Amino acid sequence: MSKKTSSDKYSAMRTMGRLIKDIRPIWWALLGAAVLCVASVFLSTVAPTKLGEISNMIYDFGSSGIAIDMQKLVRLLTLLAISYGGSAALSALRVVLTTNITSRYYTKGLRIRISDKITRLPVSFVDSTPNGEVLSRMMNDVSTMSNTVYVIIDTVINGFISIVIYTYMMYSVNPLMATAVVVLVPFSVALSAVLSAKSEKSWHQFRKVNGNLYAFIEEDYTGFDTVKAFNLESRQNAVCNEISEEYRNKMRRGYFLSGLIQPIIAFTDNVAYVAVCILGGILTVTHSDAVDVGDMIEIIFLAKMFAGPLESIANGMGSIQHTLACANRVYKLLDMREMDVTDSGEVPQGDGEVVFDHVNFSYDGVKPVIKDLNIHVQAGQKVAIVGPTGGGKTTIVNLLMRFYEVDSGKITIDGVDISTMDRAQLRGLFGMVLQDTWLFNGTVYDNIAYGRPDATRDEVIAAAKKARAHNFIVALPNGYDTVINEESTNISGGQKQLITIARSYLANRKMLILDEATSNVDTRTEIFIQQAMDELLLGRTSFIIAHRLSTIVNADVILVVNDGEVVEQGTHSQLMARNGFYTKIYNSQYELLQ
Repeated sequence: MSKKTSSDKYSAMRTMGRLIKDIRPIWWALLGAAVLCVASVFLSTVAPTKLGEISNMIYDFGSSGIAIDMQKLVRLLTLLAISYGGSAALSALRVVLTTNITSRYYTKGLRIRISDKITRLPVSFVDSTPNGEVLSRMMNDVSTMSNTVYVIIDTVINGFISIVIYTYMMYSVNPLMATAVVVLVPFSVALSAVLSAKSEKSWHQFRKVNGNLYAFIEEDYTGFDTVKAFNLESRQNAVCNEISEEYRNKMRRGYFLSGLIQPIIAFTDNVAYVAVCILGGILTVTHSDAVDVGDMIEIIFLAKMFAGPLESIANGMGSIQHTLACANRVYKLLDMREMDVTDSGEVPQGDGEVVFDHVNFSYDGVKPVIKDLNIHVQAGQKVAIVGPTGGGKTTIVNLLMRFYEVDSGKITIDGVDISTMDRAQLRGLFGMVLQDTWLFNGTVYDNIAYGRPDATRDEVIAAAKKARAHNFIVALPNGYDTVINEESTNISGGQKQLITIARSYLANRKMLILDEATSNVDTRTEIFIQQAMDELLLGRTSFIIAHRLSTIVNADVILVVNDGEVVEQGTHSQLMARNGFYTKIYNSQYELLQ
């Protein structure tokens, strides 16, 4: 038995099958739309028959002088109005039903699934995938997929049911003229299928470029200040123009191939329409018993109505190809391998003893970043991690938090292997203050309370005071209720750092990770924060990543990391006495200041 490839998994038929499976939760709405659709089609079939009867009455009056039955005429006109009006009303109701249900349930549900999926994907996915790419899949691609629900109803139900009904009615009136209408349909459908397959490939390429464009725009606006500072506007515009040109070419080809389908169907239908008119005219002029004026009028109207569902199917085929390209990108995201779920139920009961036991790790599986790392941190110790850029300092923290999994060895907290713990429970043991501050669009109060949502206002204010943030907060226009905008541009970088430190104070976790936590504050504020930090760190196991060695001279243990290995460890005075690698780093910082 041959093994299924990735391309088989995301073939058009399989993807369409998943789309149909995903809309099962709203089957009741689709069933209601299908009933409305069938009712609308049956109502619309009344019109040609009644128009044929009215035409016969007028023809008989004009050719033979037979008086028109006015009561019958009024009844026929009334039925005609009911047919057109009722069909239009049912069609409008169907559109409203499918649109509202699709937006409320299908679109929302799919975006929730993607959001939930991202939370269960490895951190490596977030690190390696541009934000704009994820945004493109969640917003643009899902919106396109939601349109498919309507297309499926309009194409599969309305289109094919209408074709069957109209074909039956035409053959019941006159088989010869009906054949003239339907004989060209197989040819046009086959040609449309070929174009549809070609357009699918173009739409796949277009969606990929669309993701690149989203990623570039998100990156460009995020780094707007840097672009302006280095006068790189022209360069960025050139890159944007290049991506946009590729975007335009892929989209143009996709729309061109999809757009050819409808004209082909329309041309075929018009040819059939002309054939019916000519054939009906010949049969009428020759006074053939096969057809009368009313029959010819009815066939002509049915032939014209026959074009509607055909064009709907043609448009649907083009739209579905576009949707399949979007669906493939969304399903590939939803099918990505998630982090393994581990929860032995064992919870560290101690005060925070941490052991790295022969830990090895690499990001790409080839180049080692951490090599046979052995660290023993006693509960309550203040551990500083220093070393050159790229030496593995942040990686140690990433492994401790299980943002990444070790290749070999193990890490334990109070004797419990963290690889067996639930990640949320593990991370709940730590408070974090990072060099790259992150604040969301909300009030200052909300951003501090993010560390503990159930905290009281007094507790939030107390945490801000400990972080030396209270004074600048009360000086803001609305104090703690001041709204921080999306890019946090209405407060300074140092103020953002203080808010994140206050957040960590409030969380009050038994272990702390500080990644250059005072990098964005001035020297005077740093002194106050260091004093407050010493109070906060008292009795808590803490890991401090530092570049400015003056901030960690009072650490209980200093780990000097270089090239993924701990090359030295000890207190500041012990390491200085050795006159080794740490001493060179420490002295070099002061030499730079002289």
